Amino acid sequence: MTKNGRSVEEKGAGEVRVLARGLVILQAFEPDNPWLSNTDLAQATSLPKPTVSRLTANLTEAGYLAYSTQRAAYRLTSSVLTLGFVAASNRDLVVWARPLMQAFADQHNVSVVLASPDGDTMVCHEVMHGHAMLFTLRVRAGSRLLLGPSALGRALIGAMGDAERERFLARLGKDYPAVLASLREHVEMAVDDMRRQQYCVAAGTLERGTNGVAVVIDTADQAHSYALGCAAPTNTLSVERIVAEVAPGLLALKSRLEAELGGASAEI
Repeated sequence: MTKNGRSVEEKGAGEVRVLARGLVILQAFEPDNPWLSNTDLAQATSLPKPTVSRLTANLTEAGYLAYSTQRAAYRLTSSVLTLGFVAASNRDLVVWARPLMQAFADQHNVSVVLASPDGDTMVCHEVMHGHAMLFTLRVRAGSRLLLGPSALGRALIGAMGDAERERFLARLGKDYPAVLASLREHVEMAVDDMRRQQYCVAAGTLERGTNGVAVVIDTADQAHSYALGCAAPTNTLSVERIVAEVAPGLLALKSRLEAELGGASAEI
């Protein structure tokens, strides 16, 4: 027992919980790193405001948040941003994918997104837009997407094993019950699509008036580590065009990237 009567295990579990909540606070900031008050953060994370206040004070003292007295708000410091850039620079897949994604975006006149799952959301690592596109997605590198409404999310869910999928859906139902309710009817279809054709199509679910298609990318470390997808306005990217032209090209791009990763793993 510790001096305050708590066991070592209980103390350790409490410290992990505090760390997890601190990470939730950091994840609430968007790529443009806006100033956010404790009230903003409480609303974004669903954590009690007193808990948020304690966490932001600790994160500020540790150097991960900067505090503006004039704004009564916080923003990420370069310490957090540096960690993110270092992590991104170590992902060979992102480096290899960039020029191929841009070429695909230009060829098919679409926006191409590479993302990976992070808890109940997806983090966008890279976003490329076709040079001739008149309208592009509002998604950008660093954006977080709900893992469900988009073709990206459906592809990841459809590629999960049964047990993994049920655990994910249980977490999603706890945190986002409305999202789970709207997603339930699509889960079975996503699983069938991934088993039968290895891609998922979503019509008008990522952004209104857009269609999308996505595949998953397996790495040596983990199956379905990433999702690779593309989207465009419905008047330029019909479901028929996706099936006939874009999805086969996306599957070819997936195979090329997985081959690159396999070759790199063999050389290590």
